[in-house]
Amino acid sequence: MRKDVIKAALTLSMLAGAAGGSGAQEQAYEPSLLVFPPSGHSWVQKAKTAHLKMVLGLGFGFANPQGVACTRLEETDDPKTADDDDELTVFAVNSDKHQIVYNQGLAGVRYYGGLGSGPGKLHSPVGVAASPDGAVCVADMNNNRVVLLRTRRGKLSFIREIGQDRLAHPGGCAFDARGNVFVTDTGNDRVAVYDTLGKPVSEFGRGLLDRPMAIAMVDGIEQWNHRRETYIVVADSVSGRLRKFDRLGRLLATVTGEDIALPRAYFGFLAIDYYGSVYATDMVNHQVHKFDHDLKHVASFGRRGGGEREFESPRGIAVWRRFGQVFVLERESAQYYWVGIDGYVNGVSPDTIDAKRPGATISLQLYEPADFRIVINDSAGNAVRILVSEFREKLGRNYVVWDGRDDHGRPAPPGDYQILVTLEPTYSSKGYFKKELKAGVYKAE
Repeated sequence: MRKDVIKAALTLSMLAGAAGGSGAQEQAYEPSLLVFPPSGHSWVQKAKTAHLKMVLGLGFGFANPQGVACTRLEETDDPKTADDDDELTVFAVNSDKHQIVYNQGLAGVRYYGGLGSGPGKLHSPVGVAASPDGAVCVADMNNNRVVLLRTRRGKLSFIREIGQDRLAHPGGCAFDARGNVFVTDTGNDRVAVYDTLGKPVSEFGRGLLDRPMAIAMVDGIEQWNHRRETYIVVADSVSGRLRKFDRLGRLLATVTGEDIALPRAYFGFLAIDYYGSVYATDMVNHQVHKFDHDLKHVASFGRRGGGEREFESPRGIAVWRRFGQVFVLERESAQYYWVGIDGYVNGVSPDTIDAKRPGATISLQLYEPADFRIVINDSAGNAVRILVSEFREKLGRNYVVWDGRDDHGRPAPPGDYQILVTLEPTYSSKGYFKKELKAGVYKAE
């Protein structure tokens, strides 16, 4: 990862953590599933009103911010170099001002919208999505439509409206890789699908959804999709529930706030990362929840407050899948993160060794796919065994067995041994952040 400034963050961190698992980590409050970029990659990570006014003008202020989307635009990409591949364009919804705020490369920030119902106007927009070819869709809630826009040379322009006379207060929208638009038709309890010309193609979710709002999807033919699967995740605004569907609208998985011991959880907005994990903002509990691709809960991170790794009513969330750049909108600020790494050692069994029990099984909890390494050190700190050094994709419990032997296959002599686990992320943060975990096995008395 190059060391100059990530240019998207210079402008759009302006528009714009994991409970580590152990009690000690929670007390210290040093979550690292999301991490701030190191110095030199972004001059502000949590942009409050004062920062925003510096860049956007004294008249700017958040007015009920909602969705956010980010993409690397093809028209501004130089295919001869990879140095500009992290330069993102970010689109943020300022709902009560009926506008979209977005960056024009590094040249500044522009606005689109204003109260109204015709071309160039919006009325309480909520969700937004963007694709590399410059297409942008906005769920224009109180106009009962989705607006399809196009960005060219730093300027958004109106293309067409979608779903007029069919949609009732749409809350969210998403593109597939073919340019089809998936819309949460909130008032009709369904997801409506439109083709690139705005014609209705299909629908799903009737009888399964209850006032759906947020939506995110990943397409199997997208470049930055590790699993090569296609699925859609929808958040119900009434029931506090996430539901996962396949492209044909078949229900695949469900999770509720009660399933994660937060019955009042409100899943406001959604994003999906490169590995297929789902991120959901929670305005009630002031957190971001992470689920794996099957909607199994991985971790909840953040807490209420105005400091680092804290949120105040988080709203929209966007993840750039290639590099793991994350944007989160809040009530009056915005934050810019990188996907980091987090995990802990669940336990070692047995934790004593002798001739009858020469080895041990290490239980490791992973919150993010990681490059990890486990080294067994003796009491003098000398490496006895490099147990494993590999990429591990599985989230949750991972088990590694030490057979009690050294790197030469000889039984390790009786004594105390330290287990050192090093986790490194696989996104842009690799090389800048790592997490070291320690455990031990001891000589039986």
